[in-house]
Amino acid sequence: MDALPLDPSGYTGTYKLVGGRLSLDLANTISWPQTDREHDWFAIPANVDVWLEANGLDSPPISESDLPAIHQIRKAVSDLLRPLTSGERPDPKVIHDYNSLLSDALSRKCLSPEDLTWTWAPPERVRQTLDPVVLDAAELAAAGSHDRLKRCPSCDWLFEDQTRNGQRRWCDMADCGSRDKARRYYHRHKA
Repeated sequence: MDALPLDPSGYTGTYKLVGGRLSLDLANTISWPQTDREHDWFAIPANVDVWLEANGLDSPPISESDLPAIHQIRKAVSDLLRPLTSGERPDPKVIHDYNSLLSDALSRKCLSPEDLTWTWAPPERVRQTLDPVVLDAAELAAAGSHDRLKRCPSCDWLFEDQTRNGQRRWCDMADCGSRDKARRYYHRHKA
């Protein structure tokens, strides 16, 4: 999996779409969350533009003033989904607040008169560009079983295990899997 060409702004890591779902990839736009290594890939508008385009979400160009609303949606998605990775339920207030976002998002979903398929009304505000992400997170939360919703033990990113046997362990084998295996090898063989 190739890294997205996001501006790292001095950060040495890369960003990849490894979550398997729009909502998980949005939550993963913070690397090493809540640690001293934390990095926000959405700290600059150009990175949001690249991410939206890579995920097929049409949007007018993102400006600095749009970032707080985008960060708010990302936090809401993360707060809804992170507890599910450890078999817990989100806080009722998180769900209540999320339902407001969801209601706004669903008000833009409509049937296409041309082919009777679901479509989204064109966004009037930049934050509406993320409505499909808001709906994706709600569908994932409402899916019932969350056994395949996981958190990478190396970097704390979220992903949906879409492997046949459900044994995927890391967000990305090339990065976190290799790093974790090397660390375990080192500790086993250190003198």
